[in-house]
Amino acid sequence: LFPKSNEVAGWALKEGPKFFNNDQLFDYMDGAAEIPKSYAFKQLGTAKYQKSAVLNLEVAVFDMSRADDAFGYYSARVFLERSPRSKDRVIALDHPAHLYSSVGALTFWKDRYTVIIQPEIGRPDDNTLIQFAKTVSAKIKSKGALPALLNLLPKDKQIAGTARLVNGKATFDATVMFLPKDLFGLGDHPQIVAADYNIPGKNVTIFVAKYRSPKATRSAMSNYMAYAWPPTPLDDPRDNTMFMIATTAKQHGTGARILPGNLLAVIVGAKDADSAGLGLKLFDKK
Repeated sequence: LFPKSNEVAGWALKEGPKFFNNDQLFDYMDGAAEIPKSYAFKQLGTAKYQKSAVLNLEVAVFDMSRADDAFGYYSARVFLERSPRSKDRVIALDHPAHLYSSVGALTFWKDRYTVIIQPEIGRPDDNTLIQFAKTVSAKIKSKGALPALLNLLPKDKQIAGTARLVNGKATFDATVMFLPKDLFGLGDHPQIVAADYNIPGKNVTIFVAKYRSPKATRSAMSNYMAYAWPPTPLDDPRDNTMFMIATTAKQHGTGARILPGNLLAVIVGAKDADSAGLGLKLFDKK
């Protein structure tokens, strides 16, 4: 999958490719390896390219075993790279790619691969990053589909580019909210998707967790209600599910709602309890 020397004009292969398997990923990423390993990480390949003594870049290709997990790691990376100060561009490849001109990095996914093109020395220009991305992408024959689980998230008021597949507590803590305890039973591997939404007053995060049983769903709801005390639990007459909203010192403007299909929807970061309720009501339209 790696470009050969001068396959991108003016760039020569300087080093690699080198490959890292399983726990070897910590040798490459140190503590940051927890997030890709929370998905179905299989292998990392990395190669370095040189244009001059002051301009080098690296192509890192993560084999995540499945398209869902490749998107998942891509979505977590993109979310964590977002910054009001970064110049973020969406590039049209087989799937939208994110280019960060301010740091000279580009991230994309295709089929089972998550690909990161990033500077080693200097800052590559946008056109160079795009040419490397197109060259690598062309070597990946299958496109891969978006995770079907994303359909659990309401589309109304969703902020473009924020939808993410969340696996494991390390990814949850980094991309949704940090919690001192595993309140949502992440050790049992519920399927989780999250996105940011434009709710009156401020942008918020909504996530949906799909559990294996009604008991596990209710347990997660109860744990969160106890954490976000004092909640206001109500029986929702529309679908006979539990509906809770709260404003607390721990989580301002938060709420949770059990939905059919062993689903738990949670909103965090709303302006107040009323805004949290508006966010949860987005599920009425699905």
